[in-house]
Amino acid sequence: MIEPPARYVESPRGLFPTLCALGPGIIVAGSVIGGGELINAPVQAARFGFVLLWAALLACVLKFFLQVEIGRYAIVHNCTTFEALNLIPGFKMKGISWISWVYVFGYTITQVGLVGILLAIAGLLSKICPLPTENSVVCYGIGIYVVTQLLLWLSAYALLEKIVMVLVAFFSLAAMLALVLIQGTDYRISSQDLLAGMQFSFGGQPALATVAVISMIGALGTTANELFQYPYWLLEKGFAEYIGPPGTENRISRARGWIRILRFDVCVSTLIATVITATFFLLGAAVFYGHGSEPQGIGVVQEISRIFTVTYGRESHLLFGLGAVATLFSTLLISSAASGRMGADLLGTIGYLKRTDTVAVHRWQQRIHTFYLAMVLVVFLILEGRQPPAMIVIFAQFVSGLFLTPLLMLSVGWLAFHTEKPLRMGRTSATCLLVSIVVVCSCIVAALWARI
Repeated sequence: MIEPPARYVESPRGLFPTLCALGPGIIVAGSVIGGGELINAPVQAARFGFVLLWAALLACVLKFFLQVEIGRYAIVHNCTTFEALNLIPGFKMKGISWISWVYVFGYTITQVGLVGILLAIAGLLSKICPLPTENSVVCYGIGIYVVTQLLLWLSAYALLEKIVMVLVAFFSLAAMLALVLIQGTDYRISSQDLLAGMQFSFGGQPALATVAVISMIGALGTTANELFQYPYWLLEKGFAEYIGPPGTENRISRARGWIRILRFDVCVSTLIATVITATFFLLGAAVFYGHGSEPQGIGVVQEISRIFTVTYGRESHLLFGLGAVATLFSTLLISSAASGRMGADLLGTIGYLKRTDTVAVHRWQQRIHTFYLAMVLVVFLILEGRQPPAMIVIFAQFVSGLFLTPLLMLSVGWLAFHTEKPLRMGRTSATCLLVSIVVVCSCIVAALWARI
C-alpha cells in the first residue's frame, strides 16, 4: 500500500487533465502488447488465415467490462486482488481462498511464456547483431536477464517504462501504417478476406483452430494475468486513497469521479490492444497465409519482420527489430515487476508480511522478482535450442485461456455484484459484464466441442 495523501482528491475534469490522470491501463497495455500481439496473433493468422479474425477481436473487446469491475472493486474497497478474492465464499487454506491458490498454481505454469519471450528477444538480437560465438542466443539471454534485474533492483524501471512506451507507440503506429501501405502490394487485403474473418468459423482445420482460439483468448487484449495485476497499478497510482475510507465527507461523489477516470483508462488500453491486435493479425494473414511460409524457430520475430520489409523495403528490417525488442522487453519488465507485487501481496494476505511496513514490502517485492527472473533464466537455458519460442508462448497462453481466464472471469463477476451498493455498476454495465462472461466461456466450450 502507498502512503495516503495529505488530503482526498477530486477527480480531474476536462480532456487534458483526464489524460494526465491515466496510467494503470497504459502500463497494462505495455505488458499486453508483446507475446500475444507480436507472436501469437501473426503465427495463428499465418496458420489459419483470416478465418479467426473474429476470435482475435472478441478476445480484446470482451474483457473491457471485466477490467473495469475488478478495478472498481479495488479502488472502492481499497484492497488488492488477493484481498478481494479472499472475500469470495469457499474453502480457505492458511487464510487464503482456494481461488487464489488455484490461480497461483496456474499463474506459475503460464510464466513459461516469458521464457519464450526471452528466447524471442535473444534470437532477434542474435540475428540483428551476431556475436563472435556459437552461443550468441545464450549470451544475449543472460545479458537481458542482467539488465532486467538491475533495472528492477535500482527501481529505474519507471523511467525505462516511459522510454519503452514511446518506442512501442512508434512501433505500433508504423505497423498500422504498414497495414495501409500493404494495400498497394500483392499482399493487399480484400473485403472478402475481412468478411471471411467475421463468420465465427473454425475454418477447415477445426481441431487445430480450437487450440488457436483458446490461446488467443488467453493471449490477446488484457489477459487473465494483466487483469489480476491491474488493481496493483491502480492502488500505486493512488486512486483508492484519493477516494478515502467509508464515512469521509463527499466520498461517494469522489468515488464516482475516479471510477469515471478508471473507465476511461480501461477504454484507452482496450482500444490500443484491439487496434494493435487486429493490425498484426491482418498483416500476418496477408503476408504469410497462402504463401507457403509460417514463422517458426528461434528467429520467429525476425521472420515476422517480413511484414515490414514487404511494405517499407529491406531497410526497415532494423526498425522492426528495435521496435520488436522494445515491445517484448516491456512485457518482460512489467510482468517481472508485477510478479513481485503479487508475491508480496500473497505474503501480506497470509499474515507473514505487514502491509503497512512499506520498507519490508518493497524488500520482499525485490526478493520475489529476483527469484522469479532467476527461474525464467534457468528454464531459458534448459529450453534454448530445444523448443521454438512461438510454441512456448502459445502453450502458456493456451493454459491461460483455458484455465485462468474463466476462473478469474467468474470471480470478477461475483465481486462486481458485491461492490459497495451506491458505487456498484448499473444495469447496463451488469448486462454487458454477464454477456462478456457468457460469450468468452461459450467460445472456450465451442472450441473444445469442435475439437471433440
